[in-house]
Amino acid sequence: MLRKPFSLIAPIIAILVFSVSTASTASAADLLNQVFFRFGKAKLSDDRGGEVFTDTMNVFGEGRNDGTSGRSISAGLDIALSRDFGPGTLLGEIMLDYSRFSKKRVTQTTTTLLELDGVGTHNTKEVTVSELVVAVAPKYRFDRIGSGKVRPWIIPAGVAFMVNSPPSDDTTYLDIGYHLGAGVEYAVKDFLSVGIDYRHTIASGDPGIKASYSTAAVYLGINF
Repeated sequence: MLRKPFSLIAPIIAILVFSVSTASTASAADLLNQVFFRFGKAKLSDDRGGEVFTDTMNVFGEGRNDGTSGRSISAGLDIALSRDFGPGTLLGEIMLDYSRFSKKRVTQTTTTLLELDGVGTHNTKEVTVSELVVAVAPKYRFDRIGSGKVRPWIIPAGVAFMVNSPPSDDTTYLDIGYHLGAGVEYAVKDFLSVGIDYRHTIASGDPGIKASYSTAAVYLGINF
């Protein structure tokens, strides 16, 4: 479950926050870079039920692995590229996101193939439908609005390197797509921000499936 990795990240965040809070004397205007951790909801645009590796095309009538709503957990790094870019800062972002959409007990494909060859038995198993994405994108954050505590931002378009799990009926799992998003954060301290965002990744469909999906999340940012 996604709660397990998130519970491991929480102590790491606490240690980083404590370290920065005791060592940093810089102002918010100087802390333009950020490490962030996200946790939220994920939504797959089209379900993957009825595929070979998701539920053996439901040929035995034991159910489709067709869930489209799940959870997302991410971590990323924002690096300032230009601090004098209008009312804000131009950043370069690298983010790693894992989203799980469906996990149902369905007919297991590998045992079914062995069963057809007469060397195995019919079996069902929980199969997870998920997506792993590495996104690289320009990000514009409005740092100099009012007191600078509230900082909206936007990602107009970035590149997403996608790993589909399970693989498609073509037995391929790698894809590429566009990544975009928008959000807003509040600087609780100079070194610490909390925020919310919405992101959408549009898949190209090269593996024979188009696993586009969106996430809505809350995040904790450590500024440095």
